[in-house]
Amino acid sequence: MDNLVELLGADNRTPDAGIIGEGNFWRLFGGKGIGQAEYALNTAFRDRSYVIRPGCLPNKWGDLGPALLYDANLVHKHTWDSGDEPGFLERNANRALLSPRDSPDQKFYLFGFHGHPDGDQRRHDVKPFRPYGAQAQLPTMVVGDFFGHPSGPKFEPDTYAEHFDELCHYAPRMLFPDGIPVPGDHPFDTHALDYLCGRWRRGRRDWRRAWLTRKPGGRVGGVGFSHMAELADDYTPTNFPAPNGRPPTQIDAAVFNPRAAAMLVPGSVLIHEPAQQINSHKRISFRMAFPTGTEGPE
Repeated sequence: MDNLVELLGADNRTPDAGIIGEGNFWRLFGGKGIGQAEYALNTAFRDRSYVIRPGCLPNKWGDLGPALLYDANLVHKHTWDSGDEPGFLERNANRALLSPRDSPDQKFYLFGFHGHPDGDQRRHDVKPFRPYGAQAQLPTMVVGDFFGHPSGPKFEPDTYAEHFDELCHYAPRMLFPDGIPVPGDHPFDTHALDYLCGRWRRGRRDWRRAWLTRKPGGRVGGVGFSHMAELADDYTPTNFPAPNGRPPTQIDAAVFNPRAAAMLVPGSVLIHEPAQQINSHKRISFRMAFPTGTEGPE
């Protein structure tokens, strides 16, 4: 668990609450992995009282799901839909209802998410977040590895295909006309995050004054979430270049509904750059400000 301790202690910015991307088989043998992780973290960070609750993956496709992490001294967990409790509803998977411990009425939702390699499945898996978007009453954040990025020029690398010998290696990232990988210059499969945040529409000339102005590009549609990178103007990749030269992209992210976006502390989004690579993904962190004016969980 040394790598987990190093990740959470990066830049002296230990979190109050968050999502661990993959709690791989932590439930097995009486939750041995959970106990080891809690012990390691609470030993390394003596001022913390971390609790870890494992989650699940859609359709039960492996015991590799996200896990909820929170400091019980600072954050109150009202509910956590892990996938194991009686009466579990799939649409609520990996949903935590949290609040600052000293302000139990200031509740917010935190979802953990892990994207499926199949683009159609990814889009299917984000659809349960629709009720938590534009019209939701509570601040809501969805955090995780989306296995992709939204559309838009600041997210998309120049190309994937040239770095792979076989189509099957980059097929999960691309949008093929009928879903069957074929050679050619195809767009990226961005449907999942575009469903949440809107599709990128390129800038275009104003037909009334085409010789003077050009309308800027922007997002249209979606169910009301905003992407971390666009809120912070930080498009730093969250994975690493592959040995074959494949470029890194920002596939790990948080998306915020309007109430949560309004609480995001300006300048607080940080993509932690490790001194040496200890994981296949980088850690992201941010701070939220609650209505009282005090900064709440990170």
